[in-house]
Amino acid sequence: MKRFVVAVFGLMLAGSNAAISAQTPGPQLPAAAGEVRGSIIENESKLPLASAAVAVRSKKDSSLVSGAMAGPDGKFVVSGLRPGAYYVRVTKIGFGPRTADFVIAPDAPRQALAPIALGHVAVTLSTQEVVAERATMTVEADRNAYTAKQVAPAATNASEVLDAVPSVQVDHDGKVSLRGNENVAVQINGRVSPMRGAQLGQFLKTLPSGVVDKIEVIPNPSAKYDPEGMAGIINIVLKENVDLGLSGGVNVAGATAGRYNTNGNIGYQSGPFTTFTSYGFNYDERDVLGFNNRERLDAVGAATRYTNQDIIGLQANAGHNVTTTIDYKPNKRDVITNSVILNRRHGADNNTTGYTEINSSNSVNSRYDRIRGSNTTSQMVDYTLAWKRTLEPRKHEVSTEFRVNRTGDIDNTSQFRVPLNSTNSVERELDNTDAVTKTLNAQLDYMKVLKPGRKLETGFKGTERWLDRDYLVTKDLLGNNQWAVSNLSNDFSFSENVSAGYAVLSQAKGKFDLQGGLRAEYASRDFNLAKTNENFPYSYTSLFPSGNISYKKSDVLNMKASYSRRIRRPGTQELNPFPQFLDPQNALIGNPNLSPEYTDAFELGLTKSGDVYTFQLQPFYRHTTDVIRVDINTDGKVDGRDVTTVSFRNLASNNSWGTDATTQLRFGKKFNGLVGLNVFKTVTDGGSETALTTDAIAFSGRLNGNLNLTDALSMSANYRYQAPQKIEKGRFSANQQTFISFRQKVYGEKGSVTLRFVDPFNTIGFRIKTGNETILQNTSRSFGVRGTFLSFNYNFGQTPKIRQPQPQDAPPPSSGFPSGG
Repeated sequence: MKRFVVAVFGLMLAGSNAAISAQTPGPQLPAAAGEVRGSIIENESKLPLASAAVAVRSKKDSSLVSGAMAGPDGKFVVSGLRPGAYYVRVTKIGFGPRTADFVIAPDAPRQALAPIALGHVAVTLSTQEVVAERATMTVEADRNAYTAKQVAPAATNASEVLDAVPSVQVDHDGKVSLRGNENVAVQINGRVSPMRGAQLGQFLKTLPSGVVDKIEVIPNPSAKYDPEGMAGIINIVLKENVDLGLSGGVNVAGATAGRYNTNGNIGYQSGPFTTFTSYGFNYDERDVLGFNNRERLDAVGAATRYTNQDIIGLQANAGHNVTTTIDYKPNKRDVITNSVILNRRHGADNNTTGYTEINSSNSVNSRYDRIRGSNTTSQMVDYTLAWKRTLEPRKHEVSTEFRVNRTGDIDNTSQFRVPLNSTNSVERELDNTDAVTKTLNAQLDYMKVLKPGRKLETGFKGTERWLDRDYLVTKDLLGNNQWAVSNLSNDFSFSENVSAGYAVLSQAKGKFDLQGGLRAEYASRDFNLAKTNENFPYSYTSLFPSGNISYKKSDVLNMKASYSRRIRRPGTQELNPFPQFLDPQNALIGNPNLSPEYTDAFELGLTKSGDVYTFQLQPFYRHTTDVIRVDINTDGKVDGRDVTTVSFRNLASNNSWGTDATTQLRFGKKFNGLVGLNVFKTVTDGGSETALTTDAIAFSGRLNGNLNLTDALSMSANYRYQAPQKIEKGRFSANQQTFISFRQKVYGEKGSVTLRFVDPFNTIGFRIKTGNETILQNTSRSFGVRGTFLSFNYNFGQTPKIRQPQPQDAPPPSSGFPSGG
């Protein structure tokens, strides 16, 4: 439908400049002075219908003259009409078309039509038609929505779809960031994902791209949403709201570089029951190459000794993911949803680091290898029971849900040192981690339209989270099988409670949409160290106001301004004070006294649409207090070894400002693309007692393009560049990546074969320089991402039919995934 509307706008502009007019005798109006206005309503409820397409045609020959799209209140205005006889034709997916005649006369240039009522019809759309009507990017009041199939047509999993979205980055571990900030809340169907960091990244690699409908980027969410995620929210919307009968699909892909995946889905709808199940398996094996070079300096800056480390390794990850959703509609008002997610992942990380110790005169003191092997296993079970009652469509609704999640993680790591002149290993070490996380959520939401144009949303959410983690370290220093428990061993337990209530009031008035909200939270946590019997309790109360003003100047120009307050709560790894080695030369040491950091986020937006483009500019400013920053100490010592320690501390404040600029291009069915640029400046004030300050400018750019070479063969390309960036005590070098794919349709519209080239120029990796006046460290990694994928996709079953969802005053994120956060 969206591409149809774009076509209408294009013809509207062409038509308004052409001589398409019905001539009448007598005096003429000045050119383009006539106007028609009206409203679109649903036939049964008599409520407004948003986003209906309104085409104005000549009564004489039915030629298209102009057009518009109905706003959120169902109203439309079409201007620039010459005198003559016309009719409007109104269409919307799932509804039958309606027409209404009118006449523009010299003495009556403005006409107001009676409300046009559309009735529901059973609309069947083929897969090809549905895809053709969807735009790559849709701009809404508080978010940008990117159609998965358009922005990443060759993607095989959700992680690859995210990586093709403007302003979103996914690193080699699968960690997701927005505008360069990893502190972003990732949701699935409007609910916070129960996993974070690399764990979430591996989960997304097992989630099939075929079940992803769109990606919503919400940089400044309202008080209705959980305030976690300083950079905002990324919502992965899975496909739903389709009457499937019985249908499904399967996808199989393999690569030249030890990577393959398969996934499938099946859906069934009959009467009050709708079920949807998907399964995905992903295996990813990569070579890792890199180095860590350390240079120690004396008081005058002269080198005293060097340590060169050459790293070669192999990383492998495999995972299974099953999602099942069952909707039951016992009557017209109620919907009961059961949702289950099962996920099992396994990872292996084996590497050998060759050490060369060199003195100040460049003579080699010693050479040896450190060999490290790690195996991880994770299992997750997530269940949600949800209920929604629609007392009056779009006017009065109440919903509640209960969710429970359990995640278990086991990590077994071995490492030892082998001198080059010996075959015996020494300094042998075994690290075993066993962790269980349990989460319980209960939520109640209520919505009521107080009067036309005014809506109240309010609700409550309670979250409880418990984590028990056992970390056992045993060592055999001499390599004679005399194992002893190390002082690095530690056990801890962590509990967290968050109770929140919110209220959001929305008001539509003319061309303005106003929204204000407030969320109040009480949170407490307790971090307990079993070894030292220490407790670190912490509790706090927070208020999170939000506001949004949008102004629709015309059908092609929109402006908005928004504000929200966000929070970043420190994670358990950041709190645990016991050292944990990331590799033989880098140790992570947490800080149990960390406070949460708060961000006040301000954002402006301007969206301009034309025949072949949509341009969006989003300047932003963020002020963060108690900012949590990494404190890198290249001169650290842990367990008798010289290492680089990575810790955390609260700094005074951070200010960042910049802008996102995105342009969507579309040239009929032949080509569509996206161009994105993100530029920002960040200034960190560490306070009077630390040197951890920074003042840096960073930018990134992205190009996405999809070209239909023939009706059955298409090509897509994606390029991203990240400029160098200064950090506290260091600097990241630039990085870039490229993806190219070709897709050939087979079996009509039911299947496709895709050839995908990943990182063909072998540029994905990172390089960082860090240090102080006594030591410098230069680190580089490349991850063996380059490969060629060949995939086959096939869909079977009945042709999907659109099932109209419950009407909403505004398009909120879809539901169905367990809530959390």
